[in-house]
Amino acid sequence: MISHRLTVASVFVFLTACVGQTGGVGHSVIDLLQIDRVLRAAHVSGSLAYSSCGFHKTVPDAVPPMRVLPDYSGQPTEVLTKMFADDPLMWVTQDKGGLIRMMERDIPTDLLNFKIHYLSFFPSDASASEPVHGPQMAVLAILENPEVKAFKKAHKIGPFADRFMLPGNCCGGGRVMHGELDDVTVSQALDYVLQTFPGLWIYENCVSEEGERTVYFNLFDAL
Repeated sequence: MISHRLTVASVFVFLTACVGQTGGVGHSVIDLLQIDRVLRAAHVSGSLAYSSCGFHKTVPDAVPPMRVLPDYSGQPTEVLTKMFADDPLMWVTQDKGGLIRMMERDIPTDLLNFKIHYLSFFPSDASASEPVHGPQMAVLAILENPEVKAFKKAHKIGPFADRFMLPGNCCGGGRVMHGELDDVTVSQALDYVLQTFPGLWIYENCVSEEGERTVYFNLFDAL
């Protein structure tokens, strides 16, 4: 059950996370902007989950192959399915709540499905003018949750450093994540972030040649 109680929470002040959304702009950012364009036209948010090893510093520099379309009009699921036509593993669906899901069929979802018993975001009196209450800091609050960290450690899912470069914007543009969640999965917690910061959350699963697994998260907020 989800609870939205507003209580004091720890604020994760990781200034290393405050990097530009478009740092290291490449083809992947252009592709993400194309996805964002489709989602915004339909007034919906979504998620993208895929397997790759393309994260480089601040942004993913490899996303599943995407086509440039002559016409982007139509239902978002139909348009995105055409865009991902060169990726036979990609499955595009829409939840009853309206969220668009883009997920490769073979991607492991153990971390996404892990249930957090208690998750707290920023305190209710946090000021929107403070520079660490943006979408990426909300994602960081999920990743730094002790239960999530323990699950990743037990299942040998990297990155393992306590502090790591989190891609994207740490400023909220006048918006702040508040509240607490009880008994939610990691994916449900990420969906909750989209209620305050509409856009696209990204989950990239990477397995090295040595068999070591690393998972990267991002929240693409083009505003």
